Amino acid sequence: MEYITLLLKSVGLPQQYVQFSSIAITTLLFILFLYIIFYLSKTLSKIFLNSKYFKLKSQRWMYALRETNFFAVCGYVAAGFIANFVSGIFFPEDHAQLHHFANKIINIYFLICIVIVINKILSIIQIVHDTKKEIPIKGFIQFLKIFINFFGFLIIFAYTIGKEPTYFVSALGIIASVLMIVFKDTILGLTAGWQISMNKMVKMGDWIEMPQHGADGNVVDISLTTVYVKNWDNRIVTIPAYSLISESFQNWRAMQEAGARRIKRSLFIDMQSVKFVDAAMLNKLRKFELLKEYIDDKEKEISEYNKNHDVKETMYNGRYLTNLGLFRIYCQQYIRTRSFINKNFSAFVRQLEPTPQGLPLEIYCFTNTADWLKYEAYQSDIFDHILSVIGEFDLFIFQNPTGRDFKKML
Repeated sequence: MEYITLLLKSVGLPQQYVQFSSIAITTLLFILFLYIIFYLSKTLSKIFLNSKYFKLKSQRWMYALRETNFFAVCGYVAAGFIANFVSGIFFPEDHAQLHHFANKIINIYFLICIVIVINKILSIIQIVHDTKKEIPIKGFIQFLKIFINFFGFLIIFAYTIGKEPTYFVSALGIIASVLMIVFKDTILGLTAGWQISMNKMVKMGDWIEMPQHGADGNVVDISLTTVYVKNWDNRIVTIPAYSLISESFQNWRAMQEAGARRIKRSLFIDMQSVKFVDAAMLNKLRKFELLKEYIDDKEKEISEYNKNHDVKETMYNGRYLTNLGLFRIYCQQYIRTRSFINKNFSAFVRQLEPTPQGLPLEIYCFTNTADWLKYEAYQSDIFDHILSVIGEFDLFIFQNPTGRDFKKML
């Protein structure tokens, strides 16, 4: 600074302007020097990050460090150390006020760098953890950032005006009620996020259904206050995190993890088409490989029963096979022989309570895949076959009569 003062005097600048001009020029040179150091540290850190010499065993950590540009922030800290070292050259201790002011600015810069570094570290942890998709921690990271930034700003502000940070702590009680109103969603979201994470209710990639919010798709993001669901029509639905613990929803994760998906669909049989099987139909149905053994066994059992109970020659006095019963057994045998049906889960066909629309015959089984496209194809294959073969049993599917049906009746 003395050299600049002497230089200004040598050029004939009036004495009353020498001191002010010397301070202004020194300050500008100091700021220019800081900017050069700042720019060099930022540039060198980027070169280092993208160089072949920077390699880690974990690709996740590599990606996180590059995504957050962490070494650039470390370069900012290094620039602060250099600035602290050279501040005495630009502002010697002979000029106590300027020296004190420069040191204060550098210390504030250091505090800001510390807050930024902590934020970057939290971002790195979030990026590395999110690739695992086990427990969502984005909400916790966001809360920690809010907490750290708030108290970091409090400490920096207190240092700037020369007060202790505890001076402002007492005032927090006064504004606590305001904070509760302003950060109501944040507090509720934090509570919900904690429960969701600890109970593993939802994680990234889960398929959830929440009709009251119009959500039916995969969870793509879990933040502090909001859960983002990408529906199957590619719409993004935002759900308040608190709603996931205060309202009901369906999570299909267990189905996806099990690798099996349930088929549960009914055919409505016209009950007027149900009847006993006569000899002609029985001979026709005996040609079905899936029924042959069953018919032979049942014929022996029924014949023995009718003989033991002295049943007269009429179908209504003893036991006889029905077309509906044989069709139910055929459907059951058919689904059990399909290669895409999971044999480790229940597979059966049952009758449900009759309705005005007919008698429901329910197909209940599980596919060996949870893939949506394959599941729909397998389910369609089953019902394509069953609907095609039902006529062989002289059964009819119930359906409401159309105008064409009324014309036939007339």
